[in-house]
Amino acid sequence: MSAEISNDYAENRLAEVAFTLLDDVSGDAVRAAKALIQVPPMGVATARATLTVDAPRFWSAEAPNLYRLVVRAKDAATYKTRMIPAENPTVDEESALFGIRTVEADVKHGLRVNGKVVKLRGGCLHHDNGVIGAVSLYDAEARKVKKLKEVGFNAIRTTHNPPSAALIEACDRLGMYVFDEAFDAWGMGKQPGDYNQFFESDWQKDLAAFVRRDRCHPCVLLWSTGNEIAERAGLNDGYVWASRLADAIRALDPSRPVSNGICSFWNGLDDKLMRAQLKKGREGELQNADLGGAQDMLWEDYTEAYASPLDVVGYNYLEDKYAQDHARFPERVILGSENFPVQVGRHWPMIERTPWVIGEFTWTAWDYIGEAGIGRSTFLAPGDPGMAIAASPWASGSPFPWRLANDADFDITGALMPQGVYRRIVWGSDETAVFSYDPADFGKVEVLTPWGFPGVQANWNWKNSDGKSVDVLVFSAAEEVALTLNGACVGRLRAGEATVHDMPLTFLFHIKYAPGTLEAVGYRGGAEVSRSQLCTTGEVAQIRLVPETDRLAGVGASLAYVRAELVDADGNVVPDAKVPLRAEVSGAATLLGFGSGNPITDENYTRGAFTSYRGTALAVLRAGVSAGEARLRVTAEGVGEAEVVLPVRGV
Repeated sequence: MSAEISNDYAENRLAEVAFTLLDDVSGDAVRAAKALIQVPPMGVATARATLTVDAPRFWSAEAPNLYRLVVRAKDAATYKTRMIPAENPTVDEESALFGIRTVEADVKHGLRVNGKVVKLRGGCLHHDNGVIGAVSLYDAEARKVKKLKEVGFNAIRTTHNPPSAALIEACDRLGMYVFDEAFDAWGMGKQPGDYNQFFESDWQKDLAAFVRRDRCHPCVLLWSTGNEIAERAGLNDGYVWASRLADAIRALDPSRPVSNGICSFWNGLDDKLMRAQLKKGREGELQNADLGGAQDMLWEDYTEAYASPLDVVGYNYLEDKYAQDHARFPERVILGSENFPVQVGRHWPMIERTPWVIGEFTWTAWDYIGEAGIGRSTFLAPGDPGMAIAASPWASGSPFPWRLANDADFDITGALMPQGVYRRIVWGSDETAVFSYDPADFGKVEVLTPWGFPGVQANWNWKNSDGKSVDVLVFSAAEEVALTLNGACVGRLRAGEATVHDMPLTFLFHIKYAPGTLEAVGYRGGAEVSRSQLCTTGEVAQIRLVPETDRLAGVGASLAYVRAELVDADGNVVPDAKVPLRAEVSGAATLLGFGSGNPITDENYTRGAFTSYRGTALAVLRAGVSAGEARLRVTAEGVGEAEVVLPVRGV
């Protein structure tokens, strides 16, 4: 253990530094040690001590055991020709949360945490908290981590910047591995205002601050020196910088692997090479494309020196290169640092059985404001000439009022999307999940952007569609799925018989719509595995408020998430309800944000007025520093109002 002690006096001082290791849950002291050091005038010295922990409780995502190190520094004496005890000694105390664990990675065993093989079931996260914006508070980050773990995620990638301290603490406490990323640009910029304008002068101090802050946190498994860096083919001394940054991290923390998220050459080549790439396909196909096919080694040739300083090489959207690159670089540990969500079912079985591929990170785990519509799906008539444009988020853009990326397992309110359900099944869940397309899109071709996912809904309220054809999509790992509508069998499919977008574990049925109950049942070996339903609901009858917590703490940063649901007379959420809502908070809290997961809207999250999307909206309350009651009231014209009261406890 070590601690830096500063001396603000103009004379030498002696400092007595006490190290105490505590169990973070019980608060019991585990070990203690002391060190006496001399600190030069107006200078800094490092106190070191060894603490041997018998039978430590190791930290992992499954068992996030934590300790707390408390360091107490006392101004012991003035040191001149003899020691003079300080008359009024200065005492300072700091503490740090940490865990004990080991991490290793090699091509034979893959990634191991505490000696146990781990596959990273990861998701990329932007610094974004939906309806409350970029503010990062522990309650917001902990909620996000908890929900991701419920789906099966065990890792996040902090894209593409150092994360907030609150997120790192939540990952420590709740158990979530972190791929911790420093930069999105080095000396060559991507957009106006990029970090590249500060990189050469500030990279060293910024990287040091990043590593020093996070290196005590057990959740951090890997460091990333950057994402899709333009210097990856060697421009602007990129190979030199790749080594320089990796070495700088190892000097500060030699205990973790160093990585980098490397993409294909949609930029980063000199003019001659880029022209050659452009001849292989239209410019719109360049985004993360491998235009030369599986045996094109241009990427390998020009990124080899860039990747050589790395312990784990991150591949962005380059799954088709894994096998050939393992043959060329047999000691290279590969990580899918960024991956298209629709492809998880095709690639995950390969990742599970391949030790030198240690996992993948979907883009993204949680929806975010920005890159509007990169995950949209579009329905077009067969032969429509706009298909190529619809498939590219960059060729056509997303017209106003598109706002959200729409590419994630969770929407910005924390509602699980069909994409998240599918991923959960790919990762081993035995559930069977049924979703519906809109009958208005039957017979059309669904065009996905690379980050898109089938545009299905948990909705069986298709008005004015009786007798019309409709596509029903079921996700299941079962051998067979049977579909019934109002008790009558309307279809039975075996695995692989009728899929969508070449996605394993999908069953696509074509049936006639009728209101009522649609049920899918999965079978394995002739025995039922699981089932799920979609039911037609009644009209909206009332508002129901569902708080995720039953109290708040009066510390100024405590949050309560309350879902506003539009329900029918039987209490069922009406999945097609679009109702203007108004939220008001009074008492010992304020309304921090109010909105829905609608990716296409120009409504404001800060004004307390928003239209429900798929029958719901979300209010976020922030407590003040006084005890009392926080009262949330949500109203809708023609529907009525609902109210919930949460106690705010003083500290």
